[in-house]
Amino acid sequence: MTRFISVLFVLLAACQGQPVVDHVQTTSDAAPRTDQAEDPNPVAAAPEPEPEPVIELADSPRIDFLANRSLFYRFQEGLVLSFGDDDILKYSNEYSRPLGDKVDFEGKKGRLISRSSVQLLVPWHSGEGPATVRIFVHGATKGQRVQLNINGERVGVLEAGQSWEELVFEVPEGLLKSGDNEFRLTMKASSKVQGKKTYGVFHALEVIPGQVGSGEWPVPTDGMATGLEGFSKLELIAEIPTSSFLRFEAEGPKGAKYRVLLRGQDDVEVSIADGTIEEKPKVETIDLKDFSNQLVTLVLESEGTWKGAFIGLEAVPVAPALPVYDNVILMVVDALRADSLALYGNQRVQTPNWDAHAKSGAVFMQNQAASPSSPPSHTSIQTGMIPRVHGVAGDKGKLNSGTLLISNQMKAAGISPAYVGNNSFGMNRLRAAGAWDEFHQPVSEGAGIDCTALVDEVLKFAKKKVENKERFFVSALPFEPHAPYRFHEGITEKYHEGDFVPPVGKFADGYLLIDIMAGRKTMNDGQWDQLRALYDGEVEHMDQCFGQLLEGLDGLGIKDKTAIVLTSDHGEGMNEHGRLGHAYGHYAELANVPLIVFAPGWSTTGPVNVQTVTSHVDVAPTVLRLAGVEPSEKIQGRDVMPLTSRKNWTPRVVSTEYGRSYSLRSDGWRLIVNYDGTQELYDEKNDPLEQKNLIEEDLMALRYLRGLAGFFLEYRSEWKVAESGDWNNRLKAD
Repeated sequence: MTRFISVLFVLLAACQGQPVVDHVQTTSDAAPRTDQAEDPNPVAAAPEPEPEPVIELADSPRIDFLANRSLFYRFQEGLVLSFGDDDILKYSNEYSRPLGDKVDFEGKKGRLISRSSVQLLVPWHSGEGPATVRIFVHGATKGQRVQLNINGERVGVLEAGQSWEELVFEVPEGLLKSGDNEFRLTMKASSKVQGKKTYGVFHALEVIPGQVGSGEWPVPTDGMATGLEGFSKLELIAEIPTSSFLRFEAEGPKGAKYRVLLRGQDDVEVSIADGTIEEKPKVETIDLKDFSNQLVTLVLESEGTWKGAFIGLEAVPVAPALPVYDNVILMVVDALRADSLALYGNQRVQTPNWDAHAKSGAVFMQNQAASPSSPPSHTSIQTGMIPRVHGVAGDKGKLNSGTLLISNQMKAAGISPAYVGNNSFGMNRLRAAGAWDEFHQPVSEGAGIDCTALVDEVLKFAKKKVENKERFFVSALPFEPHAPYRFHEGITEKYHEGDFVPPVGKFADGYLLIDIMAGRKTMNDGQWDQLRALYDGEVEHMDQCFGQLLEGLDGLGIKDKTAIVLTSDHGEGMNEHGRLGHAYGHYAELANVPLIVFAPGWSTTGPVNVQTVTSHVDVAPTVLRLAGVEPSEKIQGRDVMPLTSRKNWTPRVVSTEYGRSYSLRSDGWRLIVNYDGTQELYDEKNDPLEQKNLIEEDLMALRYLRGLAGFFLEYRSEWKVAESGDWNNRLKAD
């Protein structure tokens, strides 16, 4: 059976209304008697038990329930979809947003509908019997009619007048299925509300088992302002952090019951708190260590209010601040897969220079590219913004006017910036927008494409700055291991036993990769091994160039004063999904790219491995902080070095984009939404190469990321992690 069954008996005694830590200490009601003679042979009294220590939880990081109230699924008689706040976004994944502004209108909170048709994906787990759908709506115009279709079948059409009213649809047996159901609302006429075109103002939609007719308005007008309230049951799908605690205070009428359950992906429920509300509030602290790193549904049932509820981590001593470095080099190695490096667990490819220098650094084990193609990714690396915001969403996109790059911010801080790289396709459009004291492309300047020439140019610039006693920033873009994959004598032959024969031979360019994918060149197992050997040889050769860079910095006397941040613009496909190269999807072989911060003097026992998910948009603020420069307020990512201050952190969800396609990556799963709207879901822990699509099998993980996709589509243009939090963990409520 599952882990949930195994922990049930362990938790039974501790969790039936008994918190792990109770802040109210109790004493015996019995007072000592004074009317008895002294016992000549007294028996030593048993020592009173030591009170359990109060667990101090960190203010940050934590998952605050009030801030994340819109991520909860809300139940009254049935499932309630609230249009008046961001709750409704969990149910809407349409790329062209049909949901308009939130409004206060004639005494109710609601939302304008900007298109005549709205699709909502509504979960259902109450069998296939009949049901009732109540819609609370203001038609906003004379003759407005609302049609409801469920899973492609028409349920009915009802008229919505020019006032708030309830529309009741009877859903026949068999129409609702277990899992997600497509609800489509179609309106007839548009009007204007508060100066904006709308097809009605919707307050709420409730889905109830059985045919129950009319009912109460389900959504509190004021929302959940100070606590989670107004609903009989709330459910939150969450990834539980390592060694974390649930803390809450249940308030309400005396004698009211409350209960907390955890439901696993197999639908087995475990009760972790079961109590009665007393006159004096009591804080409950529940140890969640048995559910660490699991995706669960947290179920809160109460007749009252959940106050101060959050999932937190134990407080730890604050780590020393990272030093400010005189110089920073950002090295973006083209088409470098994270899983090709020993620092990410690869036992095949030899990268001794990266391995040794990382002992004073941090390795971010689950870093994600912003895009599977060079132009969007390089722009995200240089700006700290997602493609939709900086403007280069596809290969032909243009940088939005006024967008700041790392180089602009370094220059403004008195640090001399330079670019040295061999990918004009990815970086040329950023030349004019940046503030570069020097801009070199060695391959175009006659020095060749090899990384040795690129490192020579970087060191030449560094030498000038040292002689002038100037601080510097270099953005370096070596082309290896991007195709063409070249044979390197003394290196490449390590990775393939036998001859290098056609069609691969000792040189594999983009034309060959296209011919292989098109079936014009057939490949046997040995030839596939050759192709991968050429790629792996390029990786080791790049590591040698990194060693050349370190030796040069040491010769200039600045190795210990120079931080280096290494990443890649995207990975490289090796036939995992029938494709070679990149720019064909959001799969792991393209999205999983390294992020390594080499910080001399910061640590001597590293590398420090960080499991929290990170992204390209985190590179710019991290690079700037290493130089002591305050990142622009427009940056959407975060400095990732604080993640090294403790072993565990609250999980993050980050995005990738390419045109209209996108993906969301959590610690355990990846949801891919392709250009045509089709979706794929992969289990990153049990299927790291993403070979089994779980879109029809893992409903909890699908609902977790699909729900977050609605928030991503709505807010991605204005979202900033430092202010807003992560997609799965808001810092403030809507």
